[in-house]
Amino acid sequence: MRERALKAYRERYSDFGPTFAAEKLAEAEGIRISKDSLRRWLTEEGLWKGTRRGREHRSRRARRECFGELIPFDGSRHDWFEGRRGKCCLMTMIDDATNVRHVQFFEEETTAAAMTVLSYWIKTYGILKALYCDHKNAFVLVREPTDAELLAGITKPESHFEKACGKLGVEVIPANSPQAKGRVERNHGLDQDRLVKEMRLAGISTIAEAHPVS
Repeated sequence: MRERALKAYRERYSDFGPTFAAEKLAEAEGIRISKDSLRRWLTEEGLWKGTRRGREHRSRRARRECFGELIPFDGSRHDWFEGRRGKCCLMTMIDDATNVRHVQFFEEETTAAAMTVLSYWIKTYGILKALYCDHKNAFVLVREPTDAELLAGITKPESHFEKACGKLGVEVIPANSPQAKGRVERNHGLDQDRLVKEMRLAGISTIAEAHPVS
């Protein structure tokens, strides 16, 4: 079993961590071993060097209690297809209370993309209470009002996305840093590791082939 596992790892999973590799060995190869055993074998063969995580000094914000109360929303531009096509953006909405999420690929992080993902969420789960997102033009305007806007009584310019949310009664809460959206940022990191590898194994090379991926 050790020989089979190491052979498969070298051939197909050489950049996988022990935990994910153990899952794929069981799922795709029929080789069922614990992640700890695999880690030990990989370390002995020089195929894996463990990484030590530093202590997290920033305390985490407490989760909201109810589904739909707060939805972190963000896009991640990345080489999701590992050069099989150009870089694109993965848009993610994730419920703060339950981790229920929806993800969808787009060429760019645009207002139209944000509207598409928000529309899917509302059709599937209903209208949410609040969105937590970046200071990005697709989501939130941060500029000062123009003279024309001031003359019209507009002291806080809004993006088309903010206006649409306002009509729906959805509060848009801008985050002051990526760390403030910790849960969706951690999901980006997980997807950039696992989702990228899953699509590679499945031979997925286009946005059309990737959906649905949530």
